[in-house]
Amino acid sequence: MVRYADDFVIACRPGRGPKVLERTKKWLTAKGLTLNETKTRMVDIRQEGINFLGFNLTWRKSFKGRQYLHVEPSQKSRAALREHLGGILNHWTHWRPVAAVVTEANQVLRGWSAYFHFQNSTSVMGEMKRYTQDRLRRWLWRKHHCQHSLWTHYTDERLYTQYGLWPYRPQRLGKLPDECVRRAEYGKSVRSVR
Repeated sequence: MVRYADDFVIACRPGRGPKVLERTKKWLTAKGLTLNETKTRMVDIRQEGINFLGFNLTWRKSFKGRQYLHVEPSQKSRAALREHLGGILNHWTHWRPVAAVVTEANQVLRGWSAYFHFQNSTSVMGEMKRYTQDRLRRWLWRKHHCQHSLWTHYTDERLYTQYGLWPYRPQRLGKLPDECVRRAEYGKSVRSVR
């Protein structure tokens, strides 16, 4: 069972779903709780994917032929990010300073990426990165009254270096801080000298 607050998913072997569902209902009834029948369903993950906590989970086959659980941000989560960025980067915000708008967009991007950069999300992150670049590029172009070329003036490099767009590079879990890496390298060099 995977649970977050009052949402949960129970995984079981094929064919055991009805019994597990019945036991779950009895257990909840004994605690004075009930299942939401409209949201509750049994799914064979090998045939149909599910959405849980903003992620889409599907059973897929890898290039090497192995079966695995594919976890990536759901379509609804991607649409929510697009909508949020659309509220920040639209014609109603052209009066605001560029730095303030980019800072606000970066806060949204960092938060979204920190939550969703998990498992098999690399291609989705690339898709959302391209969407963000295009949205900011068009916002800048219109803010400056289309004076410059959309693609040759507002290049990807300029969006990151001059305007400060966050580059969708979340820190990997378990990465050591630079100070620890320097100490480890120093320790190696001292041992090699001895």
